[in-house]
Amino acid sequence: MKPFSIVATVLGAAVGVCVASASDAQKSKDTMRLGMNSHIQGITYYLDPNPNTVFQSEAIQDNLIIYDEKNYKFEPLLAKAWRRIDDKTLEFDLRDDIKWHDGEKFDADDVAYTFKWILDPKSKIRFKGNWEFIERVEKMGPFQVRIHAKQPTPYDLTRLAYLSTIEAEHAHGAVEDKIAYAAGKPIGTGMYKVVEIDRNKHILLERNKSYNHGGVAKPASNIGRLQIIPILDSGTQVAQFLIGGIDILRDPGLSTAEDLAQKPGVEIAMGQGTSFMYMAIDAKGRAGVPALTDVRVRRALMMAVNRADILEFVTHGRKIPAPKAMCWDFQAGCAYSRALYPYDPDGAKKLLAEAGYPNGFELEITTFTNQSNKSVAQIVANQWSKIGVKASVAPTEIGAYRKKQGDGKIQVIVTGWPGGGNPDTQGTIEFIYDVPESRDYTGDQMLKDLAAKSLTVMDPQERQNIGRQVFDRSTELAYFMPVGPGPSLFVHTSELSVNAGAFSAFGLNPQGLRWK
Repeated sequence: MKPFSIVATVLGAAVGVCVASASDAQKSKDTMRLGMNSHIQGITYYLDPNPNTVFQSEAIQDNLIIYDEKNYKFEPLLAKAWRRIDDKTLEFDLRDDIKWHDGEKFDADDVAYTFKWILDPKSKIRFKGNWEFIERVEKMGPFQVRIHAKQPTPYDLTRLAYLSTIEAEHAHGAVEDKIAYAAGKPIGTGMYKVVEIDRNKHILLERNKSYNHGGVAKPASNIGRLQIIPILDSGTQVAQFLIGGIDILRDPGLSTAEDLAQKPGVEIAMGQGTSFMYMAIDAKGRAGVPALTDVRVRRALMMAVNRADILEFVTHGRKIPAPKAMCWDFQAGCAYSRALYPYDPDGAKKLLAEAGYPNGFELEITTFTNQSNKSVAQIVANQWSKIGVKASVAPTEIGAYRKKQGDGKIQVIVTGWPGGGNPDTQGTIEFIYDVPESRDYTGDQMLKDLAAKSLTVMDPQERQNIGRQVFDRSTELAYFMPVGPGPSLFVHTSELSVNAGAFSAFGLNPQGLRWK
């Protein structure tokens, strides 16, 4: 692509778009503007779970604890200390010096209320399973609570440190319509407070000057105001960035980002969190391709994938780590001793011939419709053509994918996975290995039993040993293979410092966004 070849294409898209002009913001006015690729529903991950609401919720709300993603350890936030009473009970000492944005004091009633609301069968929370491990929350005093689990849960602290924001009982609990509350003027204890939410215009946040409890893991940003503007079309977002209407773009595509970065005052931020690209093969034969039930064929397919080419495509030479198993080394429960299959197309051809497919066979790769998934799937298809496997790529919307998956019609999938979005293997184990029959494409009961066991073992070393068995078996039998990293990508003005690569689905935390 020629430098600035994108400019002429997208500038026209900005005509007639009603968003803030360049003179309304920038560092001099202490307002940072971010384009958002979804409609404004309000600020609540619980009721509107998507990457945008993860970022917004983290900006205005806090969790009991937080995970320091640089130093790989849990740190206090609303709780100043905690202890494990037994394998099923955590006790938290809460801070007594925190106020909600409206001036009311935070205490144990807010914590107890939040989890009671989450666990209430009447509460329609989409990913309610994230908190199903909790049996009840017990108030021990005005600033002390106990969280009781149904069974030993090794990832309990991780779950509380991610997505489990605390709501204000006196505000959230006083209204019946929680969606309307989230779209009105919700309050929190976080570094930003809501000024205005207008579905068609923006979410406007301003810095909470009373916020001083974030510590090293969640320090206050120095940006005074955040303006989050709904611009659903990616081309229009790029156009608005070019004319100074917004200050930061999320995931415009690496080639587009590099085009934009040739403009003075524009920079790229890329960082690796927990996401990665992976391949899954129908070893069970559900989709009617007998060849895939032969481990030699599956190994051949993996040996024909040049992961170095995919790494170069995803990063363009930037220093981003590539996964060595279906988990990251820093995630609790991650361990492995078997190396991924090396790139060896000649060896792959020999395996196919041994399995009775010297001339290859036809195959369909299912992926999703976003450009990064489609591109990586096409790279894999092209690489497989060199060993005689004729693969077509079928980009699929999420609804159609779920039906296709449930109907047992996925032969191979190549796609991105957020890695659970936290420093624990629990998300990957539950999504990929410990799965119900409707999503089981391995038919390997031993693998499923090991995966389930890893979710209840409290001893870290024992859990790691079980994890090693899970991830080694996954590689040995060629069920799943990571094909490349999934770094977060942002393009921004040079006035900003952007710490990309947060573990969350958004890939950036509010504390990772600052004026230089």
